[in-house]
Amino acid sequence: MTRPGGATYDALVAGAGPAGSHLAYLLARAGRRVALIDKARFPRDKVCGGGLSRKSVAQLGLDLAPVAHRWLTGAFLTFRNRITIVKDVVPAAGCTVMRAEFDQLLLERARAAGAEFFPEAAFVDAELHAGEVIATTRRGTFRAQRLYGADGAGSGVRASLFGRNVVSYVPALEALIQAPDASWHGLEERALFDFGAMPRGYGWIFPKSDHLNVGVYSPFGGTALRRHLDAFIDCYPALRGRRVLGYRGFAIPIGNPAGAFERGPVALVGDAAGLAEAVFGEGIYFALKSAALAADADLARARDADAPSYAQRLRRELLPELRAARWLARCAFCFPNFAFRHLVCNREMRDLFAGLISGQTGYRDCLRKVAVAAPAWLLRAPPTRDYFFGL
Repeated sequence: MTRPGGATYDALVAGAGPAGSHLAYLLARAGRRVALIDKARFPRDKVCGGGLSRKSVAQLGLDLAPVAHRWLTGAFLTFRNRITIVKDVVPAAGCTVMRAEFDQLLLERARAAGAEFFPEAAFVDAELHAGEVIATTRRGTFRAQRLYGADGAGSGVRASLFGRNVVSYVPALEALIQAPDASWHGLEERALFDFGAMPRGYGWIFPKSDHLNVGVYSPFGGTALRRHLDAFIDCYPALRGRRVLGYRGFAIPIGNPAGAFERGPVALVGDAAGLAEAVFGEGIYFALKSAALAADADLARARDADAPSYAQRLRRELLPELRAARWLARCAFCFPNFAFRHLVCNREMRDLFAGLISGQTGYRDCLRKVAVAAPAWLLRAPPTRDYFFGL
């Protein structure tokens, strides 16, 4: 599918999730001719916990009121619902969304900026010819100067042009639990993180407008996720007997050991590039940030051929943060009971982790402070005045 008159697009973006739609918006807003393709027809459902951090909201610079289900002003931090701490965050740490609504909002903004959207146009293959990328899709052929793979953890662009063993994954499993009022022990305005819900991982409860999203994840992977998730749910008396609307599994891409992010006129962003972080398994912020870096590189290259490439920007700005996140995940989850009592129960440490979500603290800075202060924290007994026992 070629533009009228035989002209090509400046950029072809494969995948209309957060990374793809945000990238398409940034490029189209700057005057680029952008084609945005996706295998699905929108709006479409997407398996995701649906927690959106404050730093993600700030990255977008967009009013999310139309799609925000709950604004989160804090969190319950617990270990198997035995010891529970309330951590309040002002202003709100973020919000919860349904991905079908959130992604549709980002897509509409990209289209309003001038990007052309082609649904049901799954990427098939691509080749380079005379300085152009010629991409074959289920809806025909597209020509573009640049191709961006933003097509998620199972990226067809990555498999076709970078190889099949580029990104490393870990599984996660979620359950949607009916809760029409979503007002259970303050969960209408707080998330819950249980650091004993899964071996070397954690469980979450995110409130939505009419249900709870409950899930388990470990940065080390794991098996029997359904058993761990059911046991996690059973730890909370108020969840027992509530109707489970369904279980859904998904893969979180938390690494790109090959360092394959860009090859000639083709680049990978977001989950397609393996850019989720290891502590919380969050991918949306890094998807949005990588899209912004890709757009910056594209626009800078038009002004200066020697401007830093997208891959160079990633290695300078994002990859050090993701490496620090992996080390923090090891600290938090290798010995979770010990780490919870001596780190999570420490007020300074809770402030650091809240800063990670809000964007006030980076992963490198957090890791440095943990390394410096942890010996003193480990020698102190947990302050019992900060917690209560069970929900």
